[in-house]
Amino acid sequence: MVAQNNDGRLEVFARGTDNAVWHIWQTAPNRGWSGWASLAGVITSIPFASRNADGRLEVFARGTDDALWHIWQVTAGGGWSGWSSLAGVITSDPFVAVNQDGRLEAFARGTDNALWHIWQVTAGGGWSGWSSLAGVITSDPDVARNADGRLESFARGTDNALWHIWQVTADGGWSGWASLGGVIVADLASTAGA
Repeated sequence: MVAQNNDGRLEVFARGTDNAVWHIWQTAPNRGWSGWASLAGVITSIPFASRNADGRLEVFARGTDDALWHIWQVTAGGGWSGWSSLAGVITSDPFVAVNQDGRLEAFARGTDNALWHIWQVTAGGGWSGWSSLAGVITSDPDVARNADGRLESFARGTDNALWHIWQVTADGGWSGWASLGGVIVADLASTAGA
């Protein structure tokens, strides 16, 4: 996963052979690269990075307890906190999107195969509890922000069709699920969300 620091430097995050999160970053925008460094932790998913409203990067991953864990820069472009659990029991890689008001929102499939989400209560602040968006999905979720600021999530359903659910208003409540048809045989790939 690649994210951009507040000052424009790229930073890459990956799971290492020790199942810790490792990262490497540009030493200046459009310049050379640091060496690899460990952010520790023990994860069981692909890490996902996003940028908070104040410019701090935050990384999310599923832990060995199947909860969602996160670690964040203490200051924009600066050092890192320790790992902290956001609880839950997830069965997919997490996906994080940014609401129009700057709040991060994380999505994952739960043990009931429904789409679950958790969000920052204020931009860069604390987190809500987990809430179900229902549905029965058989793939990792993907999320993007529409031009009008509404988040929209996509996943494969039990019929292998593409299903989606969306915010009714930017930063607001959610619609019901609707099918977009098709036959999907693999997880979705996105370039949005960071």
